[in-house]
Amino acid sequence: MARMDARVIGAIVVVAAIAVIGYILATGGEQAPATSPVSPTGTQPAATTPQQQATTPQETAPQQTQTMQQPAAGGLPEEIPIGLAIAVSKGYAVDGPRRLKGAMLAIEEMNQLLEKAGAPFRFKPVHEDTEASPQKAVEVIKRFAASGIQVVVGPLSTGETAAVMPIANQQHIVIISPSSTGAAAAAPNDYVFRMAPPDTKQGPALAEIIRKLGYEYLVIIARNDDYGRGLAELVKTTFEKLGGKVEMILYQYDKPDLTPEVTQLATKVQAIGEPDKTAVLIIAFDNDGQKILTAASKVPVLQQVRWFGPDSMARKTFLENKEIAEFLVKVKFLGTKPAIARNPVTEHFEKLYREKYGEDPTFYAYYAYDAAWIAMLSVLNAGKYDGKAIKEVLPTVAFHFMGATGHKVLDENGDAAIADYNLWTIVKTPQGTYEFKDIGIWYSSTKTIEWYEQPPQ
Repeated sequence: MARMDARVIGAIVVVAAIAVIGYILATGGEQAPATSPVSPTGTQPAATTPQQQATTPQETAPQQTQTMQQPAAGGLPEEIPIGLAIAVSKGYAVDGPRRLKGAMLAIEEMNQLLEKAGAPFRFKPVHEDTEASPQKAVEVIKRFAASGIQVVVGPLSTGETAAVMPIANQQHIVIISPSSTGAAAAAPNDYVFRMAPPDTKQGPALAEIIRKLGYEYLVIIARNDDYGRGLAELVKTTFEKLGGKVEMILYQYDKPDLTPEVTQLATKVQAIGEPDKTAVLIIAFDNDGQKILTAASKVPVLQQVRWFGPDSMARKTFLENKEIAEFLVKVKFLGTKPAIARNPVTEHFEKLYREKYGEDPTFYAYYAYDAAWIAMLSVLNAGKYDGKAIKEVLPTVAFHFMGATGHKVLDENGDAAIADYNLWTIVKTPQGTYEFKDIGIWYSSTKTIEWYEQPPQ
């Protein structure tokens, strides 16, 4: 298996090398020094001081969009902007900065590769905080368009991504979201690409898993936005096709108090009257999820049923709140998240991330890292900084790309086509802290579960 990974990674290096060398030959650029080949799994980040390591990406990346410089001979400017429309506040205040770090790490690596190759250009990160708001995301993409930016990593959420899609299509700006999964942003022949498997795959998988574990009744409590509503509907449709019964509660996620919605949830669970056959599915983010779980932990009837959730629930925020973490352990919480097929690039990314930032990368930081690599490789292979050209080559680049999240084959909508799901839960450590633990995997092709250990009852 290691030999196969090496060949795949070699193919990635060839893609990058051909683009860089071709550019240099066409422009008469400086010849690269005689060094060993550099690959995404061999490039090391530049040494940093402790002060630099403590600096967050949003502090180092330009905060204001600037007009792009004129292209150098051959079609690429000396500074090639990569827009980073990544929320680092509001609903993404906790995980957004980590996703931004993943993208920034990729750009730093690519620039080191270009320096070694003697290329006369570098990629320049241009970050703006979309504040997890569709309206703000639209404003950011409009500013990017006005400044000539042709390719963007982000936005993060489906609501934001769907909102910027018309502008991207009109202005021919390539959007590569590292974490949008909702059905609202799935469309063929557009300028939006998504690195994480879409909910059109995760929704049915969740429903199949819950039914296979023996639950006949499902009560869903979900954010009333494109992501939450869309995923809830997908789960509901499949669960009912499988003979189950579904109740659904959609809540306004920015309400200061969600206790009434939790009371409604408890009433529905109580009315079913069969706790052994009843499951609850929560689809939430950090802030609203904390409100719901805190209130639910105080309701006895909600402690008697099994809880499930998608990858949006795999956030450290819930582990850092002891009351919530203990509740999740008690209800034997089981979640799904896209399975990351481990390979040398995965291990390489984790090593660099820990060395530079002094922490483990969170789940979607891996996808942000891959999104930035694909963005830059697509620019190099296009040979010019032009959204139309970048869009045309991106699917082929992705097809030949093995990243930190595995092989990035895209489907007809430009979304990740490979979609197995890790099954995870929350466990208490001997030190009294809490952590996520993968306990199985769901194979979409066979609709079967492989448990890594005795399945939870």
